[in-house]
Amino acid sequence: MPDADIKLLLETVKQAGTIALSFHKKSPRNWSKPDGSHVTEADIAVDDYLRNTITAARPDDGWLSEETKDTPARLDKRRLWIADPIDGTRLFLAGEHGWGVGVALTQDGAPLCSAIFCPSQNKLFHAVAGGGAFVNNAPLRCGASSHSVIAPKSQTAGLARHGLEWVSGSSTPLLLRFAAIAEGALAGATTLGNKNDWDIAAGHLILQEAGGITSNATGGGISYNHPNPQQPGVVAATSAHHASLLKCVGQL
Repeated sequence: MPDADIKLLLETVKQAGTIALSFHKKSPRNWSKPDGSHVTEADIAVDDYLRNTITAARPDDGWLSEETKDTPARLDKRRLWIADPIDGTRLFLAGEHGWGVGVALTQDGAPLCSAIFCPSQNKLFHAVAGGGAFVNNAPLRCGASSHSVIAPKSQTAGLARHGLEWVSGSSTPLLLRFAAIAEGALAGATTLGNKNDWDIAAGHLILQEAGGITSNATGGGISYNHPNPQQPGVVAATSAHHASLLKCVGQL
């Protein structure tokens, strides 16, 4: 893993977070996308900065982002940058703190390095494949102390049978659920239905390097840079609880 890629990732994500923060609590212009989700002028400004900076520095790599029109050009690239300019746009609009900027670099479908920056909380998570996970440069290692799981409420009884507790996490962006598991604040999280790669990639590696496990809803591995940039659900958890969550998903 080239140090130059890690340096580019961290510097770019931090600056992107600063750009996002400049709009925070200032009633940025916002509108609804065709799928019903919200987008703000801050999302677009951050996306423009990330895309322009990274593609200029790595012109031979591919690019995939929530706010950039996808094209087949990325499919011919071994290396792909995957970005979520602001994960948690509704919280961002509400002036809350539970949002972040997420970027991952993948190669041949597997994440190489990733970062999630939460500027309003001054927390920078990052991970390097085979090199560990960190928050503000302190090593992260998830444990089995928490028994709380963000999941569909219909899984409450199944979780209880495995000694786990359902908690509402509807306001917690998916990338930050990965970070919370890596930090030990959650035992796991499940989400059903197709999920976009940019909602997963940065958190996937952080949890993996912290000792956790991420799979799709059927227990299969997750890889990136396919024609349809989505995954069939996500089950993310500490290694102690991942199998139990898969059983809960299977009971639906």
